[in-house]
Amino acid sequence: MKLKKRLVKFSRRLTQPLKYYRHTQRNPRQHADHAVAEVNLGWFLLDKDWGRYSFIICQILKFSGFKVVVKLDYQYFYSLMPYKRMLLAQDYRMVRNSTAKPGSIELYGTGKKKKTIKLLYGYSLFTKKIDAYYLPYTLHPRFYQNIDDNTNFKAFREADRTVRIIFAGNFERSAYSRPILKEDFKGTITRVEVLDHIRNNHSRDTRILYSPTKEHLYNLLETKSTANNFLVIEVKTPEKDWLRILSSGDFYLCLPGGAMPLSHNAFEAMAVGTIPILQYNHLFYPALKHLENCIAYSSYDTLDQAIELALNMKEETLQLMKQAVLSYYDEYLATEQTIRRIQDFAHSEKETMTIALPFLNERL
Repeated sequence: MKLKKRLVKFSRRLTQPLKYYRHTQRNPRQHADHAVAEVNLGWFLLDKDWGRYSFIICQILKFSGFKVVVKLDYQYFYSLMPYKRMLLAQDYRMVRNSTAKPGSIELYGTGKKKKTIKLLYGYSLFTKKIDAYYLPYTLHPRFYQNIDDNTNFKAFREADRTVRIIFAGNFERSAYSRPILKEDFKGTITRVEVLDHIRNNHSRDTRILYSPTKEHLYNLLETKSTANNFLVIEVKTPEKDWLRILSSGDFYLCLPGGAMPLSHNAFEAMAVGTIPILQYNHLFYPALKHLENCIAYSSYDTLDQAIELALNMKEETLQLMKQAVLSYYDEYLATEQTIRRIQDFAHSEKETMTIALPFLNERL
């Protein structure tokens, strides 16, 4: 067994640099006929699960009209997580050296004039507002394969709503009851705690339905028998059906992620016009407003009140809130807004731009 472990370790040490040299070139090569974004995110944004943000940032630069050049270190290939593979599958130029400092992006227009985007990280940025563009939290990385994947929501926005409140997502207790969430965001009620509270304190409420299988879920949605119900989906849903399921609800219960309150599904819900019920409305920039474009709660009591508000809301108020959610998404969260910011900077006389990523906890 010890010999086997040693052989595996030796194999990694051998294959890691080989993969590095196979995928990368020595230096960036500027394109005289095309704008280039030279990206040096450092280990922080390229490591493990956070690689999702590297992929999204690079794709947004690509959508903004730049040829993307990415500086990688050989450690990147030690463990090729899914998001790292997504990045490697793109038509970027991977290089070993870069003039861009770690945590920055250099933009080169066809005239070779250099502009710099500096990235700042840290949860403190949620409350310490600085002179920067606050990058909105994102949809899941799979929505950034192509520009149409995260801009074409029209059909889902116009879909019939067959459920009043919906929740679907990962229920893994170990992943969603980690102490770090409460340590960094005091007072946050975890995903597990919310679902346990609903089960334990609303067990006799016939308006709350649980869908334990895909067959049961699809049958409920097709029969349209859940118009005034709260549907808790306990089964993993296929990715191809996710937006359809989200857009079947008037409201979506947006529960925290594992390490921070923000979660991709809240932003996906808003993209299709489903109104968020959430505890972290203050972490949006600008903050979401209770009973205008969300229903906010701060405790178990106000969570119960939020559920009652949603289940008993009049249709006129519901439609006003839905329109407010769509307006907020299109103005502040849509990928087109980030693209416009980057393009405006690229064509301006400014030489530097700061982008704040408050949802990543790195020391400033």
